[in-house]
Amino acid sequence: MKLLHTADWQIGMKAAQLGAAAAQARAARLETARRIAELARQERVDLAVLAGDTFENHAVALDDVGQIARILAGFPCPVVVLAGNHDPLVSGGVWDLPVWRGCPNVHIPRLEAPLELEACVVFPCPLRSRWGTGDPTGWIPAAQYEDRIRIGVAHGALEGSPNEEQTPYIAADAPVQRRLDYLALGHWHSTRVYRGPDGAERMAYSGTPEPTSFGEDDSGNVLLVEIDAPGAAPRVRRARVAGLRWMREEYEICQSGALAATLAKLEQLASPETVAELRLHGALYPEDLDTLEAIRQLAGRFLFLRIDDGLRPLLRLEDLSEGPLREAARRLHEMAKDGQQAAEARLALETLLSLAKGAGA
Repeated sequence: MKLLHTADWQIGMKAAQLGAAAAQARAARLETARRIAELARQERVDLAVLAGDTFENHAVALDDVGQIARILAGFPCPVVVLAGNHDPLVSGGVWDLPVWRGCPNVHIPRLEAPLELEACVVFPCPLRSRWGTGDPTGWIPAAQYEDRIRIGVAHGALEGSPNEEQTPYIAADAPVQRRLDYLALGHWHSTRVYRGPDGAERMAYSGTPEPTSFGEDDSGNVLLVEIDAPGAAPRVRRARVAGLRWMREEYEICQSGALAATLAKLEQLASPETVAELRLHGALYPEDLDTLEAIRQLAGRFLFLRIDDGLRPLLRLEDLSEGPLREAARRLHEMAKDGQQAAEARLALETLLSLAKGAGA
């Protein structure tokens, strides 16, 4: 059988950190969902699973729920959609909406009970609250359907890992304990594939198919899993589906002219599909003021570009004539070293030096 494993679509997320670009980021998530459906058709998968957090919360717009229902109904196979910690099974939530009645291929498990499908047996572990304890896979029987391919679907953090949201912990050896051929996990937004004692890749986080923030080092994927027979080692491969690219660049500027290389790199990366964060540290040389301004002007070529400017203007008093201008620059330079007004002082000094440069002071 061939399985498509995905999770953490987070449809309806605000993406407020992107400001005016937030609406485009939200739209990109829907387009990525459509790409996943098309991938399922191209790959002729036998089953697709969404391992939780299809929606950001239960307050998601009804139109978004309707669009996702139509996309899932268009998959060429059964789709098992698990309730996660962001969209748990609660009365009056998204899973109670009548739109799902028109999706006969979509299974939304409400009980911890085996789901017998043509290609395999699925053991779903739906969540009923945002917070929880205990291993949600604990109910899975190890001695049933031994002649069938056994697929587990769960959402939560892996045992022994940081768990900031206090979601359920999943045993690190759950596939062995529950005798699962594959355990499809959701919750972590970066792709992670784990090998069992037999060396087989029987457990994985697919990661979010469309990045949600900076620092998700291996997101933007779905996993395609092929299992030939019960007990056979799965063959797991990544498929890139993300429409947007999130990236973080950090540079330490230690010499005059070095900022030009940063500008050249950003010009190569700039695109309407790129969300970027640029962190600059070190010294801002007077001759690099125009280069820094050129970097700021690049923002219009990105979907979103945030610049964390930690450069400290380099004050060379010999470049300034004696008088009030030089004294003001000296005072701003001292203020820019630390304190609550350091950022404002750096900007003021940068502006003063730029004006002085233009006036030939």
